[in-house]
Amino acid sequence: MKKITSNLTLTLLSLLFAIQVNAMTHNNGEQHNMDTISIHNPWVRSAPPNAPALGAFVEIYNHSDKDIKLLSASASGYKRLELHQSGHKNGMMTMVRKDFALVPAHGKLVFKPSSWHVMMIKPEKVPKEGGVVAITFAFDNGFSKTVNAIVKKANMMKANMTMKDHGH
Repeated sequence: MKKITSNLTLTLLSLLFAIQVNAMTHNNGEQHNMDTISIHNPWVRSAPPNAPALGAFVEIYNHSDKDIKLLSASASGYKRLELHQSGHKNGMMTMVRKDFALVPAHGKLVFKPSSWHVMMIKPEKVPKEGGVVAITFAFDNGFSKTVNAIVKKANMMKANMTMKDHGH
């Protein structure tokens, strides 16, 4: 009887150990996923109270060995948010809606004026300068992150200089 009790105790301890190892592995996987993407400097360009759309900007860093796609952005109080890329074609400024934005492995994707941006369409109420907008970004690796973007004025001279500096 003592041997059966001892075997049962060892079996239960082994089972508990296996469950603990599985839980630790699962949590480490989640932590790794969270560390794969980091988001910095989120902001929204201020606009007049009747603006039909706003632009949001951010820096997204991919710390993994694989390219990751930003699939969408969302925020409450807007009809929808879209990923857009601005550029120049035949001397004209263009803006194209994109289904995703690629964040390269061990690289970054910068959303900035006259480049990539999140178009925030039909706000219920345009946020005032100094306000905050919570924006959630969703990626193809299953990760999503909500950041608080501060509403501020864009330095258009700096944005224009940046475009010229890059041959645009």
